[in-house]
Amino acid sequence: MRILFVGNETQQVTHIVYALDRMGHEAAVYPMPVERIAADDGERKKFEDFLQRSGLHFVISNIFHPYPAEATHRIGLKYVVYGMDSPMFSLYRHAAQAKYDNCYLFLMDRAECERLRRMGYANVWHMPLGSDAFTAQNLSVTDEEIGKCRCDVSFVGSLYSDNVYDRSSAGLSGAARERCEKILSDSAFLWDGGDRMSAGLTPELVEEIGGILPDMEIFRDAMGGAAYLRAWFFARKWTNLERASMLSLLAECCDLRLYTWDHQTVPDNVRRFPQVSFEDSLKIYHAGKINLNITLRSIESGIPLRVFDIMSVGGFVLTNWQPEIAELFEEGREIAAFRTPEEMLEKVDYYLTHEEERLRVALNGYRKVSACCTFEQRLHKIIAILYPAG
Repeated sequence: MRILFVGNETQQVTHIVYALDRMGHEAAVYPMPVERIAADDGERKKFEDFLQRSGLHFVISNIFHPYPAEATHRIGLKYVVYGMDSPMFSLYRHAAQAKYDNCYLFLMDRAECERLRRMGYANVWHMPLGSDAFTAQNLSVTDEEIGKCRCDVSFVGSLYSDNVYDRSSAGLSGAARERCEKILSDSAFLWDGGDRMSAGLTPELVEEIGGILPDMEIFRDAMGGAAYLRAWFFARKWTNLERASMLSLLAECCDLRLYTWDHQTVPDNVRRFPQVSFEDSLKIYHAGKINLNITLRSIESGIPLRVFDIMSVGGFVLTNWQPEIAELFEEGREIAAFRTPEEMLEKVDYYLTHEEERLRVALNGYRKVSACCTFEQRLHKIIAILYPAG
């Protein structure tokens, strides 16, 4: 098949392209990000001419954008989105285009899929993320690199210390700020599938918070006011509180390394290392004893890419519990999960002192993602949905 990948300004080439190529498809990457194509009439014409003459089977991206949806719709070409984050706000902002019959949405979070279906989006499928087994298997790691990366616990990612909650909440009344703080304190540090936030988001509070957010009117109608506030206003602050506090707890009792961006505010007792490339992150996952995942709170049920990346190189994963963990992995055999900070500390202590068991869990996790969770397998399922046999 001939397939075109269209990237965005922050991510041009992804696991998707490499997996399609390894599957034997003719996968091309359009040389300009979609934002720049959409902003220029001349580039739009070039893009649409390319679509017309290239004999493509479908166009694919990892984020929904209304322009390729419109362009492919006009010429009767399938437009596929395999999302790697949740929620995908552009699906709600541009609902009319996202509901085109040529748009096929494959999303990593089951809860978001269910919400979109309730809202009338017909072509929506749940598709978990996967591992890039080829890159992992061909990773070259020297003993020296392992020695440099070796530690008890590592976390690679953002602390979300720069978030919309901190930037905007000063515009709320004192009473509203107090209610928001209580919502966060009631909701944070528990990962058991329970919803402790919705009850506190009264219509009055939703209205007041909405008054300080410029896009509230769009998302109140398209997504629901409370759902939008949970995913946008609260989620990054919520995650910031959890990641910063739990990393600080770990720093008190073990050799912890945090790899993050320079602009992130880090607890004083946490050792910061510079943010690393994808290839170097795989080396860190391979070398470390325990690799931590604390999921961004806007992801309601799904499993973030970090988990699959760690497993793809035989790294041991300790993650907060998510509803979809049990669907894909066996706890204690292929992955370790926690539901509270106390359980996280207990499992760190246990697995640091039970090396043979830790290595066995890591190996089982590697075997699982290599056998059942590769991007090739995910894309094979996507193509089977696009072009059902018979």
